[in-house]
Amino acid sequence: MSESLELWAKCLDQLKTDINDEDNFNELFADAEFYKEENNYIYIMIPKAFYKMRVEKLYTDTLNSYLKSFSSDLKKFKFITKEEKERDEKEKETNPFTTPTTSSTMTRNLSPIYTFKNFEIGESNRFAFLSAIKVAETPAIYNPLYIFGDVGVGKTHLMTAIGHYILDNNINTNVVFVTSQKFAEEYFLVTKVNKNPTSIESFYNKYHNADVLLVDDIQFLENRLSTQEEFFKLFEHLASQNKQIVITSDKPANELKNTMDRLKSRFNWGLCVDIKVPDKNLRINILKSKLKALVKDPNDVPIEVLELLADCFPNNVRDLEGALRSYITYCICMNEPFTKENIYLALERLLPKDLNSVPSQKNKDIIQKTNEIVCKYYQISEKDLISSSRKQQIAYARQIAMYILRKKFNLSLKTIGEAYGNKDHATVAHGVDKIEVMLKNNTLTKNDIDLLINSIEKK
Repeated sequence: MSESLELWAKCLDQLKTDINDEDNFNELFADAEFYKEENNYIYIMIPKAFYKMRVEKLYTDTLNSYLKSFSSDLKKFKFITKEEKERDEKEKETNPFTTPTTSSTMTRNLSPIYTFKNFEIGESNRFAFLSAIKVAETPAIYNPLYIFGDVGVGKTHLMTAIGHYILDNNINTNVVFVTSQKFAEEYFLVTKVNKNPTSIESFYNKYHNADVLLVDDIQFLENRLSTQEEFFKLFEHLASQNKQIVITSDKPANELKNTMDRLKSRFNWGLCVDIKVPDKNLRINILKSKLKALVKDPNDVPIEVLELLADCFPNNVRDLEGALRSYITYCICMNEPFTKENIYLALERLLPKDLNSVPSQKNKDIIQKTNEIVCKYYQISEKDLISSSRKQQIAYARQIAMYILRKKFNLSLKTIGEAYGNKDHATVAHGVDKIEVMLKNNTLTKNDIDLLINSIEKK
């Protein structure tokens, strides 16, 4: 038995003991096989794509942690399907883990970023996720799949991921995605505005020929009784043909107001799953995932920044992701460091009112210590240092202080400017840049700064 195969067996035994669910374990791993070791990865073949996806989402981190405890080598597990293994054996140069971008992926009426791969799992959405991939793997097993939850928790993401998965496995499947508002508008146009046989026939063909119907935000059909009647007929037609229907809503079916009882009853026919508000760990994981597309090295953004963002935007994932994009863009454009303090500057109008102020006590202490040391060293008063005086000795000392606060303590340009007579960003940046140039050519300036920083740290 090879070392890698032996490690796989050990990790599998440990997982079986820890999860204490023999049926689930056997379902996922009964046919799993060691394939190869390459580039510090141990490749495990899991025949079914559906099972592979569940293993990757739920158990990869756990299995890799076992591997780390059993071996000092920096190895990790990678999981592939039988088809990927066969492709790898035929074409060694091809990376079997990179999903090719097909023309169908580019033209299908589904957001390309809403896939199962990009969906972060936590306790708040685990059941909904597992239900969604079950439906994607076996359409019409639950009909309809009704996903409900508050705004911005991932309902549309999961529903769209089902569509992508089905198309990835059968490009000829007719997947129709529509919002309830769009459905109502189309129905109104063909029955009240155009009123011609061709338009009506086109409308019916579009929806009645669907193999998979994805309907987003069904709650917007409330009070639209004629459209509800038409949707009920469509539902009955597709269900009788064993076609998959997936519906999202901001509330359970029973709580839909001014909606036909028989329609609400149909929504409860299949499987209703709830996506709850994400907990803090899930929100942080979502931010970590999004960072990969926003900065070159996600490690440049400290964990305390992500934690604060997660605290400030606890209920809506869209708001959370938007806040992260705004924060990153602000820091890059303004040449500011990725600090907690800059969250308050970048997102001033987006933060809850009770959080919308810079936590400045720490900054005040740093500025005060710096001013005291700099004034004593250059024999000037603090009043002169924070004044608008342009005398050479005072301006030089002020620029030295600004440089130290910026480069040593990572204070923002705005915070520094406010500490020295409400000077603007450009003035502070100019002073910092001027000292930076002097450091390259003047050893006395470097010695001054080293002495000052040493004194500030000791104070």
